[in-house]
Amino acid sequence: MTFVVRAAEPSDEEGLAALLSEMQAHYGAPVPDGDALEAARLLCSLPPEGFNPRTLLAVEDGIAIGSCVLNVMLPAAELRRSLYIRDLFVSARARRRGTGRALVTGAARLVREGGFCALDWTTDSLNLPARRLYDGIGGRVLSRTYYRIESGALGGLMGEEGAEPNLRRAAGAG
Repeated sequence: MTFVVRAAEPSDEEGLAALLSEMQAHYGAPVPDGDALEAARLLCSLPPEGFNPRTLLAVEDGIAIGSCVLNVMLPAAELRRSLYIRDLFVSARARRRGTGRALVTGAARLVREGGFCALDWTTDSLNLPARRLYDGIGGRVLSRTYYRIESGALGGLMGEEGAEPNLRRAAGAG
């Protein structure tokens, strides 16, 4: 069987929603079907103001077997737009067949065609299959640390009452 990698379209919403649900379950963070469908609608539609993702799908016999969601970034080092792979996922039934590589290759084409300066991504340091793929295609490991503050914890950063005390101190310290 062969598959194609192409841009996601509005008609792909249900298939992408199923793939997103599988991805979330795979990573131990299942979501309600409605959340997956809403995310798929965003990713398969024309972007609203300020939200401009690129979404690639690997499709086999009309079924989505892999996805690559990219966001436009403006890295300070280059001050030129780059594409950032936010999520790359391949369905269990389509792994070890070149699907992930094909999706990253599709992303590379978007970089070239769109005049972007680079393709960036992160992966969990313990995700050895993904790291082997990325090392094998010439990805370079950067010496950066990835940070995140969940929306529920932002109150501490902003010095709000009732927030975690150590975060309130940190907010005032910097």
